[in-house]
Amino acid sequence: MRIQLPALRDAAQRVEYTEIRSLEGQFYMIRVLLDGQQRVLSDDHNATMLLPSIPAANELLDEAGIATRELVHDSAYNEMVGLDEVGIDPLRIPTGRYR
Repeated sequence: MRIQLPALRDAAQRVEYTEIRSLEGQFYMIRVLLDGQQRVLSDDHNATMLLPSIPAANELLDEAGIATRELVHDSAYNEMVGLDEVGIDPLRIPTGRYR
């Protein structure tokens, strides 16, 4: 599911969890857990909003009234040739304020 910024602002108090997802270290997207469903922050055209940096994502979340969040970066090491196919947990770094 998707959510646009105005709806996210309106629902900020009900957001259960927020992730800033790193996409190969070049772009960042925001995913929230709201009313038990994961939602991706989208632009006015319903396309995934891609942010250029972590500070840009943090600023947007601050403006939306969302204080707690984590930066999430998935590891590609389990895709390397010759390694076991055991999943590697993503790197999670708390950012923002905590309530």
